Amino acid sequence: MLQKDLLKITQWGLGIAVLIWLIGWLMLIPEDFSAQIAAVSAETVKNGRLNEQTGISPPIISFSVGAMRLFGINQLSLHIPGFLAILFSLFCTYRFTRALAGTESAILSVLILATSQATFLVNNELGDSSYLAACFIFTLWQINAYLETRNITSLLFSLIGAAGLIWVKNTFPDNTDQWPIDPLLTLLITFSPWTIFLILAMIDLIRRVIFPNQDGGQKHELICLLAIIMPFIFSYLNPFRATFDVYMAYPVAAVVTAVYIIRRLENDPETFSGLLAYVHAVAAYAALALLFCLVWFTFPADNYYGLVHFMALLSVLTWLIFFSTVRNKLIAGCVVFAIGANIVLTTYFYPNIYEYQAPAKLGIIARANGASHERLFSYQAGTPYSLRFYSGTQVTEVDDFGKLIGMKNCLVYTHQNFVGEFKAIRPDLQILGSCEEYPKRILDFRFLDPNTRASYVQSKVLIKL
Repeated sequence: MLQKDLLKITQWGLGIAVLIWLIGWLMLIPEDFSAQIAAVSAETVKNGRLNEQTGISPPIISFSVGAMRLFGINQLSLHIPGFLAILFSLFCTYRFTRALAGTESAILSVLILATSQATFLVNNELGDSSYLAACFIFTLWQINAYLETRNITSLLFSLIGAAGLIWVKNTFPDNTDQWPIDPLLTLLITFSPWTIFLILAMIDLIRRVIFPNQDGGQKHELICLLAIIMPFIFSYLNPFRATFDVYMAYPVAAVVTAVYIIRRLENDPETFSGLLAYVHAVAAYAALALLFCLVWFTFPADNYYGLVHFMALLSVLTWLIFFSTVRNKLIAGCVVFAIGANIVLTTYFYPNIYEYQAPAKLGIIARANGASHERLFSYQAGTPYSLRFYSGTQVTEVDDFGKLIGMKNCLVYTHQNFVGEFKAIRPDLQILGSCEEYPKRILDFRFLDPNTRASYVQSKVLIKL
Protein backbone atom coordinates (compact mmCIF):
# COMPACT_ATOMS: atom_id res chain seq x y z
CA MET A 1 0.00 0.00 0.00
CA LEU A 2 2.83 2.42 0.86
CA GLN A 3 4.58 1.78 -2.45
CA LYS A 4 1.34 2.33 -4.37
CA ASP A 5 0.64 5.63 -2.57
CA LEU A 6 4.20 6.88 -3.09
CA LEU A 7 4.13 5.92 -6.75
CA LYS A 8 0.90 7.86 -7.27
CA ILE A 9 2.24 10.97 -5.50
CA THR A 10 5.53 10.72 -7.42
CA GLN A 11 3.83 10.42 -10.80
CA TRP A 12 1.78 13.54 -10.24
CA GLY A 13 4.53 15.47 -8.47
CA LEU A 14 7.24 14.69 -11.01
CA GLY A 15 4.94 15.34 -13.97
CA ILE A 16 3.90 18.79 -12.73
CA ALA A 17 7.46 19.62 -11.67
CA VAL A 18 8.73 18.90 -15.19
CA LEU A 19 5.97 21.12 -16.58
CA ILE A 20 7.12 23.96 -14.33
CA TRP A 21 10.72 23.39 -15.43
CA LEU A 22 9.67 23.76 -19.05
CA ILE A 23 7.73 26.95 -18.28
CA GLY A 24 10.88 28.31 -16.65
CA TRP A 25 12.72 27.95 -19.95
CA LEU A 26 10.54 30.71 -21.41
CA MET A 27 11.90 33.35 -19.02
CA LEU A 28 14.59 35.75 -20.18
CA ILE A 29 18.18 34.74 -19.53
CA PRO A 30 19.46 37.26 -16.96
CA GLU A 31 22.76 39.08 -17.29
CA ASP A 32 24.99 36.62 -15.44
CA PHE A 33 26.98 33.49 -16.27
CA SER A 34 23.96 32.03 -18.03
CA ALA A 35 23.99 34.95 -20.47
CA GLN A 36 27.73 34.51 -20.97
CA ILE A 37 27.27 30.83 -21.81
CA ALA A 38 24.39 31.69 -24.14
CA ALA A 39 26.24 34.42 -26.04
CA VAL A 40 29.52 32.55 -26.38
CA SER A 41 27.77 29.35 -27.47
CA ALA A 42 25.65 31.13 -30.09
CA GLU A 43 28.66 32.92 -31.53
CA THR A 44 30.62 29.65 -31.59
CA VAL A 45 27.86 27.99 -33.62
CA LYS A 46 27.80 30.91 -36.08
CA ASN A 47 31.58 31.21 -36.45
CA GLY A 48 32.35 27.51 -36.34
CA ARG A 49 34.93 27.98 -33.59
CA LEU A 50 35.34 29.49 -30.14
CA ASN A 51 36.77 32.99 -30.56
CA GLU A 52 36.58 34.18 -26.97
CA GLN A 53 38.43 33.05 -23.87
CA THR A 54 36.15 32.69 -20.84
CA GLY A 55 36.39 31.35 -17.32
CA ILE A 56 33.68 28.81 -18.16
CA SER A 57 34.76 25.18 -18.35
CA PRO A 58 34.90 23.90 -21.96
CA PRO A 59 32.37 21.06 -21.43
CA ILE A 60 29.62 23.54 -20.53
CA ILE A 61 30.21 25.46 -23.74
CA SER A 62 30.44 22.21 -25.70
CA PHE A 63 27.10 20.96 -24.40
CA SER A 64 25.40 24.26 -25.22
CA VAL A 65 26.97 24.44 -28.67
CA GLY A 66 25.91 20.87 -29.44
CA ALA A 67 22.33 21.57 -28.36
CA MET A 68 22.20 24.72 -30.50
CA ARG A 69 23.48 22.86 -33.54
CA LEU A 70 20.78 20.24 -33.09
CA PHE A 71 17.82 22.42 -32.08
CA GLY A 72 18.71 25.89 -33.34
CA ILE A 73 20.15 29.04 -31.78
CA ASN A 74 17.55 29.90 -29.15
CA GLN A 75 17.25 29.94 -25.40
CA LEU A 76 15.19 26.73 -25.29
CA SER A 77 18.10 24.77 -26.78
CA LEU A 78 20.39 26.00 -24.03
CA HIS A 79 18.30 24.34 -21.32
CA ILE A 80 18.12 20.89 -22.91
CA PRO A 81 21.57 19.56 -21.81
CA GLY A 82 20.98 20.57 -18.18
CA PHE A 83 17.48 19.11 -18.29
CA LEU A 84 18.86 15.78 -19.50
CA ALA A 85 21.46 15.91 -16.72
CA ILE A 86 18.69 16.40 -14.14
CA LEU A 87 16.76 13.43 -15.54
CA PHE A 88 19.94 11.33 -15.45
CA SER A 89 20.47 12.37 -11.82
CA LEU A 90 16.95 11.22 -10.99
CA PHE A 91 17.59 7.87 -12.69
CA CYS A 92 20.90 7.32 -10.86
CA THR A 93 19.34 8.38 -7.58
CA TYR A 94 16.56 5.83 -8.09
CA ARG A 95 18.97 2.99 -8.90
CA PHE A 96 21.34 3.87 -6.06
CA THR A 97 18.54 4.08 -3.48
CA ARG A 98 16.87 0.89 -4.68
CA ALA A 99 20.13 -1.00 -4.24
CA LEU A 100 20.50 0.40 -0.72
CA ALA A 101 16.98 0.32 0.69
CA GLY A 102 14.37 -1.00 -1.75
CA THR A 103 11.76 0.32 -4.14
CA GLU A 104 9.73 2.48 -1.72
CA SER A 105 12.78 4.51 -0.70
CA ALA A 106 13.90 4.75 -4.34
CA ILE A 107 10.55 6.18 -5.46
CA LEU A 108 10.53 8.70 -2.61
CA SER A 109 14.15 9.77 -3.30
CA VAL A 110 13.17 10.70 -6.87
CA LEU A 111 10.22 12.70 -5.59
CA ILE A 112 12.34 14.54 -3.01
CA LEU A 113 15.08 15.46 -5.48
CA ALA A 114 12.63 16.52 -8.19
CA THR A 115 10.63 18.80 -5.87
CA SER A 116 13.49 20.36 -3.88
CA GLN A 117 13.81 24.08 -4.49
CA ALA A 118 17.37 23.60 -5.70
CA THR A 119 16.22 21.53 -8.68
CA PHE A 120 13.82 24.27 -9.78
CA LEU A 121 16.57 26.88 -9.43
CA VAL A 122 19.27 24.86 -11.16
CA ASN A 123 16.89 24.10 -14.03
CA ASN A 124 16.72 27.85 -14.72
CA GLU A 125 20.52 28.18 -14.72
CA LEU A 126 22.93 27.23 -17.48
CA GLY A 127 25.86 26.52 -15.17
CA ASP A 128 27.61 23.32 -14.23
CA SER A 129 25.53 22.30 -11.20
CA SER A 130 23.25 19.77 -12.88
CA TYR A 131 26.22 18.09 -14.59
CA LEU A 132 28.18 17.94 -11.33
CA ALA A 133 25.25 16.32 -9.55
CA ALA A 134 24.77 13.78 -12.35
CA CYS A 135 28.44 12.76 -12.39
CA PHE A 136 28.61 12.61 -8.59
CA ILE A 137 25.56 10.41 -8.02
CA PHE A 138 26.51 8.18 -10.98
CA THR A 139 29.95 7.66 -9.45
CA LEU A 140 28.47 6.77 -6.07
CA TRP A 141 25.99 4.38 -7.64
CA GLN A 142 28.78 2.55 -9.47
CA ILE A 143 31.04 2.48 -6.40
CA ASN A 144 28.22 0.94 -4.40
CA ALA A 145 27.57 -1.59 -7.18
CA TYR A 146 31.25 -2.55 -7.19
CA LEU A 147 31.31 -3.02 -3.42
CA GLU A 148 28.28 -5.28 -3.67
CA THR A 149 29.24 -7.38 -6.71
CA ARG A 150 32.99 -6.81 -7.18
CA ASN A 151 32.19 -6.35 -10.87
CA ILE A 152 35.14 -4.67 -12.58
CA THR A 153 32.77 -2.96 -15.01
CA SER A 154 31.18 -1.01 -12.17
CA LEU A 155 34.63 0.07 -11.01
CA LEU A 156 35.49 1.32 -14.49
CA PHE A 157 32.19 3.21 -14.69
CA SER A 158 32.89 4.82 -11.31
CA LEU A 159 36.27 6.02 -12.61
CA ILE A 160 34.57 7.40 -15.71
CA GLY A 161 32.08 9.24 -13.49
CA ALA A 162 34.91 10.69 -11.38
CA ALA A 163 36.73 11.79 -14.54
CA GLY A 164 33.53 13.44 -15.77
CA LEU A 165 33.21 15.23 -12.43
CA ILE A 166 36.74 16.63 -12.74
CA TRP A 167 36.20 17.50 -16.42
CA VAL A 168 32.98 19.41 -15.84
CA LYS A 169 34.02 21.14 -12.60
CA ASN A 170 33.95 24.89 -12.92
CA THR A 171 34.32 27.37 -10.07
CA PHE A 172 33.34 30.57 -11.94
CA PRO A 173 36.26 32.45 -10.28
CA ASP A 174 34.86 35.93 -10.95
CA ASN A 175 31.87 35.22 -8.73
CA THR A 176 32.94 35.44 -5.09
CA ASP A 177 29.91 37.28 -3.71
CA GLN A 178 26.90 35.23 -4.69
CA TRP A 179 24.14 34.92 -2.14
CA PRO A 180 24.03 32.92 0.02
CA ILE A 181 27.80 32.73 0.52
CA ASP A 182 27.58 29.96 3.10
CA PRO A 183 27.16 26.55 1.40
CA LEU A 184 25.40 25.12 4.46
CA LEU A 185 22.88 27.96 4.39
CA THR A 186 22.42 27.23 0.70
CA LEU A 187 21.49 23.65 1.53
CA LEU A 188 19.06 24.58 4.29
CA ILE A 189 17.20 27.03 2.07
CA THR A 190 17.24 25.27 -1.26
CA PHE A 191 16.50 21.74 -0.03
CA SER A 192 13.10 22.96 1.12
CA PRO A 193 10.39 21.79 1.63
CA TRP A 194 12.26 18.67 2.77
CA THR A 195 14.81 20.43 5.00
CA ILE A 196 13.32 19.33 8.33
CA PHE A 197 13.28 15.72 7.17
CA LEU A 198 16.92 16.08 6.02
CA ILE A 199 18.02 17.40 9.42
CA LEU A 200 16.35 14.48 11.20
CA ALA A 201 17.79 12.05 8.65
CA MET A 202 21.33 13.39 9.12
CA ILE A 203 21.04 13.08 12.90
CA ASP A 204 19.85 9.50 12.48
CA LEU A 205 22.59 8.76 9.94
CA ILE A 206 25.37 10.07 12.19
CA ARG A 207 23.97 8.07 15.10
CA ARG A 208 23.96 4.89 13.01
CA VAL A 209 27.53 5.47 11.85
CA ILE A 210 28.79 6.08 15.40
CA PHE A 211 26.67 3.34 16.97
CA PRO A 212 26.23 0.75 14.19
CA ASN A 213 23.54 -1.91 14.31
CA GLN A 214 24.21 -5.55 13.65
CA ASP A 215 22.53 -5.51 10.23
CA GLY A 216 25.78 -4.75 8.39
CA GLY A 217 24.45 -1.58 6.78
CA GLN A 218 26.96 0.79 8.35
CA LYS A 219 29.21 0.57 5.27
CA HIS A 220 26.52 2.10 3.06
CA GLU A 221 25.62 4.66 5.70
CA LEU A 222 29.25 5.75 5.98
CA ILE A 223 29.44 6.14 2.19
CA CYS A 224 26.31 8.32 2.19
CA LEU A 225 27.59 10.45 5.06
CA LEU A 226 30.94 11.04 3.37
CA ALA A 227 29.21 11.72 0.04
CA ILE A 228 27.17 14.52 1.63
CA ILE A 229 30.09 16.01 3.53
CA MET A 230 32.66 15.99 0.70
CA PRO A 231 31.02 18.68 -1.52
CA PHE A 232 30.88 21.01 1.49
CA ILE A 233 34.53 20.39 2.29
CA PHE A 234 35.48 21.16 -1.31
CA SER A 235 33.28 24.24 -1.29
CA TYR A 236 34.67 25.64 1.96
CA LEU A 237 38.26 25.04 0.86
CA ASN A 238 37.62 26.66 -2.52
CA PRO A 239 38.06 30.46 -2.25
CA PHE A 240 36.15 30.93 -5.52
CA ARG A 241 33.21 28.65 -4.84
CA ALA A 242 29.99 28.98 -6.79
CA THR A 243 26.72 28.93 -4.89
CA PHE A 244 25.45 25.67 -6.35
CA ASP A 245 28.68 23.68 -6.22
CA VAL A 246 27.08 22.04 -3.20
CA TYR A 247 24.31 20.77 -5.47
CA MET A 248 26.49 17.67 -5.84
CA ALA A 249 25.32 16.67 -2.37
CA TYR A 250 21.60 17.05 -3.12
CA PRO A 251 20.96 13.66 -4.79
CA VAL A 252 22.65 11.89 -1.88
CA ALA A 253 20.71 14.07 0.56
CA ALA A 254 17.53 12.93 -1.19
CA VAL A 255 18.64 9.31 -0.78
CA VAL A 256 19.35 9.71 2.95
CA THR A 257 16.10 11.57 3.55
CA ALA A 258 14.00 9.03 1.64
CA VAL A 259 15.54 6.06 3.47
CA TYR A 260 14.90 7.74 6.81
CA ILE A 261 11.27 8.57 6.02
CA ILE A 262 10.46 5.06 4.76
CA ARG A 263 12.17 3.44 7.74
CA ARG A 264 10.11 5.53 10.12
CA LEU A 265 6.88 4.89 8.22
CA GLU A 266 7.45 1.14 8.18
CA ASN A 267 8.23 1.02 11.88
CA ASP A 268 5.39 3.33 12.90
CA PRO A 269 2.89 4.59 10.28
CA GLU A 270 1.83 7.39 12.63
CA THR A 271 5.38 8.57 13.27
CA PHE A 272 4.97 11.84 11.33
CA SER A 273 1.83 12.97 13.07
CA GLY A 274 1.83 15.04 16.22
CA LEU A 275 4.71 17.43 16.94
CA LEU A 276 6.58 16.92 13.68
CA ALA A 277 3.44 17.54 11.66
CA TYR A 278 2.79 20.76 13.58
CA VAL A 279 6.38 21.91 13.04
CA HIS A 280 5.99 21.31 9.30
CA ALA A 281 2.66 23.12 9.25
CA VAL A 282 4.14 26.14 11.04
CA ALA A 283 7.14 26.17 8.68
CA ALA A 284 4.85 25.91 5.65
CA TYR A 285 2.67 28.82 6.74
CA ALA A 286 5.74 30.90 7.60
CA ALA A 287 7.06 30.26 4.09
CA LEU A 288 3.64 31.13 2.68
CA ALA A 289 3.75 34.41 4.58
CA LEU A 290 7.09 35.20 2.95
CA LEU A 291 5.69 34.24 -0.44
CA PHE A 292 2.69 36.48 0.16
CA CYS A 293 5.01 39.41 0.88
CA LEU A 294 6.80 38.78 -2.41
CA VAL A 295 3.49 38.68 -4.27
CA TRP A 296 1.70 41.54 -2.53
CA PHE A 297 4.34 44.13 -1.69
CA THR A 298 7.06 43.71 -4.31
CA PHE A 299 4.99 44.40 -7.43
CA PRO A 300 1.70 45.85 -6.14
CA ALA A 301 0.64 47.34 -9.49
CA ASP A 302 0.49 43.99 -11.23
CA ASN A 303 -0.09 41.26 -8.67
CA TYR A 304 -3.58 40.00 -9.55
CA TYR A 305 -2.46 36.72 -11.11
CA GLY A 306 0.15 36.24 -8.44
CA LEU A 307 -2.49 36.60 -5.75
CA VAL A 308 -4.81 34.16 -7.53
CA HIS A 309 -2.06 31.54 -7.61
CA PHE A 310 -1.13 32.26 -4.01
CA MET A 311 -4.70 31.94 -2.74
CA ALA A 312 -5.14 28.68 -4.65
CA LEU A 313 -1.98 27.30 -3.04
CA LEU A 314 -3.08 28.43 0.42
CA SER A 315 -6.51 26.86 -0.01
CA VAL A 316 -5.21 23.50 -1.26
CA LEU A 317 -2.56 23.28 1.45
CA THR A 318 -5.03 24.18 4.21
CA TRP A 319 -7.53 21.59 2.98
CA LEU A 320 -4.80 18.97 2.77
CA ILE A 321 -3.47 19.63 6.27
CA PHE A 322 -6.69 20.04 8.24
CA PHE A 323 -9.58 18.47 6.34
CA SER A 324 -8.40 15.74 3.97
CA THR A 325 -8.11 12.02 4.69
CA VAL A 326 -5.18 11.55 2.30
CA ARG A 327 -2.66 8.98 3.50
CA ASN A 328 0.91 10.21 4.00
CA LYS A 329 -0.37 13.78 3.90
CA LEU A 330 2.91 15.18 5.20
CA ILE A 331 4.72 13.92 2.10
CA ALA A 332 1.86 15.03 -0.13
CA GLY A 333 1.86 18.42 1.60
CA CYS A 334 5.56 18.95 0.90
CA VAL A 335 4.99 18.17 -2.78
CA VAL A 336 1.96 20.48 -2.99
CA PHE A 337 3.91 23.28 -1.34
CA ALA A 338 6.92 22.86 -3.64
CA ILE A 339 4.76 22.75 -6.75
CA GLY A 340 2.48 25.61 -5.72
CA ALA A 341 5.26 27.91 -4.55
CA ASN A 342 7.19 27.44 -7.78
CA ILE A 343 4.10 28.06 -9.88
CA VAL A 344 3.82 31.45 -8.16
CA LEU A 345 7.53 32.16 -8.57
CA THR A 346 7.78 30.98 -12.18
CA THR A 347 4.62 32.60 -13.52
CA TYR A 348 4.69 35.81 -11.48
CA PHE A 349 7.74 36.69 -9.39
CA TYR A 350 10.64 35.84 -11.72
CA PRO A 351 9.00 37.36 -14.82
CA ASN A 352 8.50 40.63 -12.92
CA ILE A 353 12.13 40.58 -11.80
CA TYR A 354 13.26 40.02 -15.38
CA GLU A 355 11.37 43.13 -16.48
CA TYR A 356 14.50 44.87 -15.16
CA GLN A 357 16.85 43.09 -17.59
CA ALA A 358 17.50 45.92 -20.05
CA PRO A 359 20.24 44.18 -22.10
CA ALA A 360 18.02 41.18 -22.87
CA LYS A 361 14.86 43.17 -23.65
CA LEU A 362 16.65 45.76 -25.76
CA GLY A 363 18.57 42.97 -27.50
CA ILE A 364 15.26 41.52 -28.66
CA ILE A 365 14.26 44.94 -30.00
CA ALA A 366 17.64 45.30 -31.72
CA ARG A 367 17.21 41.96 -33.50
CA ALA A 368 13.72 43.00 -34.64
CA ASN A 369 15.22 46.18 -36.09
CA GLY A 370 17.86 44.45 -38.14
CA ALA A 371 20.89 44.53 -35.88
CA SER A 372 23.90 43.21 -37.78
CA HIS A 373 27.66 42.90 -37.43
CA GLU A 374 29.40 46.25 -36.86
CA ARG A 375 26.06 48.06 -36.86
CA LEU A 376 25.21 47.59 -33.16
CA PHE A 377 27.22 49.80 -30.81
CA SER A 378 27.39 50.45 -27.10
CA TYR A 379 28.25 53.89 -25.79
CA GLN A 380 29.57 53.86 -22.20
CA ALA A 381 27.23 50.99 -21.31
CA GLY A 382 29.49 47.96 -21.71
CA THR A 383 28.78 44.97 -23.93
CA PRO A 384 26.40 42.78 -21.90
CA TYR A 385 26.28 39.12 -22.88
CA SER A 386 22.49 39.03 -22.90
CA LEU A 387 22.48 41.96 -25.36
CA ARG A 388 24.81 40.00 -27.61
CA PHE A 389 22.75 36.83 -27.37
CA TYR A 390 19.30 38.32 -27.93
CA SER A 391 20.42 40.74 -30.65
CA GLY A 392 22.09 37.87 -32.48
CA THR A 393 25.28 39.81 -33.22
CA GLN A 394 28.44 41.18 -31.67
CA VAL A 395 28.27 44.52 -29.87
CA THR A 396 31.02 47.05 -30.58
CA GLU A 397 31.87 49.35 -27.69
CA VAL A 398 32.64 52.92 -28.78
CA ASP A 399 33.66 55.69 -26.38
CA ASP A 400 34.35 58.32 -29.07
CA PHE A 401 31.13 60.35 -29.15
CA GLY A 402 32.18 62.34 -32.22
CA LYS A 403 32.88 59.21 -34.23
CA LEU A 404 29.63 57.58 -33.21
CA ILE A 405 27.41 60.59 -33.85
CA GLY A 406 28.56 60.74 -37.47
CA MET A 407 27.41 57.21 -38.31
CA LYS A 408 24.30 56.35 -40.29
CA ASN A 409 21.89 53.40 -40.06
CA CYS A 410 23.28 52.00 -36.83
CA LEU A 411 21.84 51.06 -33.43
CA VAL A 412 23.29 52.36 -30.18
CA TYR A 413 22.79 50.89 -26.71
CA THR A 414 23.45 53.49 -24.04
CA HIS A 415 22.29 55.12 -20.80
CA GLN A 416 19.12 57.16 -20.80
CA ASN A 417 21.17 60.15 -19.57
CA PHE A 418 23.01 60.41 -22.90
CA VAL A 419 19.90 60.62 -25.07
CA GLY A 420 19.82 64.42 -24.77
CA GLU A 421 23.41 64.71 -26.06
CA PHE A 422 22.63 62.51 -29.05
CA LYS A 423 19.41 64.35 -29.82
CA ALA A 424 21.09 67.77 -29.65
CA ILE A 425 23.32 66.85 -32.60
CA ARG A 426 21.20 64.21 -34.31
CA PRO A 427 17.56 65.29 -33.97
CA ASP A 428 16.69 62.62 -36.55
CA LEU A 429 17.46 59.75 -34.15
CA GLN A 430 14.75 57.25 -33.21
CA ILE A 431 14.30 55.83 -29.72
CA LEU A 432 13.51 52.16 -30.38
CA GLY A 433 13.08 51.16 -26.77
CA SER A 434 14.02 51.87 -23.18
CA CYS A 435 14.14 49.66 -20.12
CA GLU A 436 15.30 49.75 -16.53
CA GLU A 437 18.10 47.47 -15.44
CA TYR A 438 18.91 46.09 -12.02
CA PRO A 439 22.67 45.69 -12.51
CA LYS A 440 23.31 43.19 -9.71
CA ARG A 441 22.75 39.46 -9.62
CA ILE A 442 22.00 39.41 -5.88
CA LEU A 443 18.51 40.67 -5.04
CA ASP A 444 18.61 43.58 -2.60
CA PHE A 445 15.69 44.21 -0.26
CA ARG A 446 15.89 47.86 -1.25
CA PHE A 447 15.31 46.84 -4.84
CA LEU A 448 12.37 44.65 -3.85
CA ASP A 449 10.81 47.62 -2.06
CA PRO A 450 8.83 49.61 -4.68
CA ASN A 451 9.45 52.83 -2.75
CA THR A 452 13.23 52.63 -3.04
CA ARG A 453 13.58 50.60 -6.24
CA ALA A 454 14.11 53.59 -8.52
CA SER A 455 17.40 54.49 -6.83
CA TYR A 456 18.80 50.98 -7.46
CA VAL A 457 18.06 50.63 -11.17
CA GLN A 458 19.62 52.18 -14.24
CA SER A 459 17.69 53.24 -17.34
CA LYS A 460 19.10 51.99 -20.63
CA VAL A 461 17.92 52.93 -24.10
CA LEU A 462 18.32 51.68 -27.65
CA ILE A 463 18.45 54.39 -30.31
CA LYS A 464 18.77 54.31 -34.08
CA LEU A 465 20.94 56.88 -35.84
